[in-house]
Amino acid sequence: MNRNIKLTVIICLVFVAFVFVLTYFRITGNNAVQTYNAEELRELGALVYDEPVELSSFSLVDQNGDVFDQEKLKGIWTLFFFGFTNCPDICPLTLTELSQFYRDLESAGVNLDTQVVMVSVDPMRDSTERLQEYMTSFHPDFIGLNGDYQVIANLAKELFIAHTPPPAMEAMADPHAGHGDAASDDYLIDHSGNILIINPEGLYTGFFDTAIQDDEIFSAYQSIRADY
Repeated sequence: MNRNIKLTVIICLVFVAFVFVLTYFRITGNNAVQTYNAEELRELGALVYDEPVELSSFSLVDQNGDVFDQEKLKGIWTLFFFGFTNCPDICPLTLTELSQFYRDLESAGVNLDTQVVMVSVDPMRDSTERLQEYMTSFHPDFIGLNGDYQVIANLAKELFIAHTPPPAMEAMADPHAGHGDAASDDYLIDHSGNILIINPEGLYTGFFDTAIQDDEIFSAYQSIRADY
């Protein structure tokens, strides 16, 4: 009788352990991050450099009036984007994709170590107040930066972002140019729309191209983080 009881207990324990293992692998399997190789990432619209690029020192100001420098890139993932608040197309479209991407991060519980930052290439018009209103309209956590135009231009160059300077800067660079355009407040700025990936060491590690969608950003970003 005792032997039968022991056998029953052992069978029950084995069954419980089996159920536990199945449950564990089902949960971890559902939460597992799918990783992609370099070619698959390119197909999604992401490129990761073999050697991340170190950035020079810079100092800008965020929409709250606080200093934002290279130290603010340490210990956190950063998605950098260059744009301006009067942009009619690429900026609002990109920030809309990023806002949905960021909400997906919130749902996955991994948004706390990710910041989304737009650097204004139009600091003459993009005041801190304007940046505050603009960035929070997409997500309250998003950060907008402005500051000295030359600092912005140098940072953009280091990150391989092309853009046309605001008319006022063009006029200053060319003493023979007229000042009519410089005084106008109605102008657009051509600029690259790539979303730049800065890793927690503060290194420029790759980018998402302008055609990428929020779900592709999410999948590629999770893979890049997993391989870091």
